[in-house]
Amino acid sequence: MRHDPERDAAAYLAGELHALRRLRFERHLLECRDCWAEATTARQGRMLAESLREVAPPSTRERIRDVAELAEEPQRRRWPQLLLAAAVAVVIAVALAVAPRLTQTQPAPLVAAADLQRADALIVGQEPGPPLMRIGAYVWRGTAQEELGEMAATVYSYAAPDGRRVLVIASTRPFPRAAGARDLKPAPSWLAEVEGTSMLCADKDGTSWLAVAADQVTALTAGRALGLT
Repeated sequence: MRHDPERDAAAYLAGELHALRRLRFERHLLECRDCWAEATTARQGRMLAESLREVAPPSTRERIRDVAELAEEPQRRRWPQLLLAAAVAVVIAVALAVAPRLTQTQPAPLVAAADLQRADALIVGQEPGPPLMRIGAYVWRGTAQEELGEMAATVYSYAAPDGRRVLVIASTRPFPRAAGARDLKPAPSWLAEVEGTSMLCADKDGTSWLAVAADQVTALTAGRALGLT
């Protein structure tokens, strides 16, 4: 059967086929690789554009509407490609809007805590004792008193047999919220990526706690062990 996959897929997805012809085309889709590919590509492009539509700046949405108008006759054959181009425009606009937030400067105490977690060595003593002797595979190795960006803090160092380390940091002053942090329950707990480390922060019984690890899973594990989440 001679047919135009682009045209037929466009008409099908636009809802322009009457019931009987739509049913016949759906049966045809199961047998025709070209029509299946056209319909799938166009549908994915439309779903992507629709999912990102709300976060795109108004100016970008106007440009996308202008592009969509070009899909009318006699250019209907280009409809799937134009829709995908519109979706790409939305993705680029969202990326540009998010990029400045990703480069925000982090608070000095959090940067200092990240530096401690990545440091080759941390001078520790045996006082005060830790809130927990063990967090999963991580065992308490000692405690240090540190100044984190002019914040006095007690740093409990935990290490795993393979050398990985988790820091549990306590302060009587609340730790500042990290740029890009996401909220956890119970509020006002948060989780964030800071200077190549993962941090979980929560306040409990007048103490502000900060768990600093190499990955989010470990930071969350420490938070749960401490009863912070």
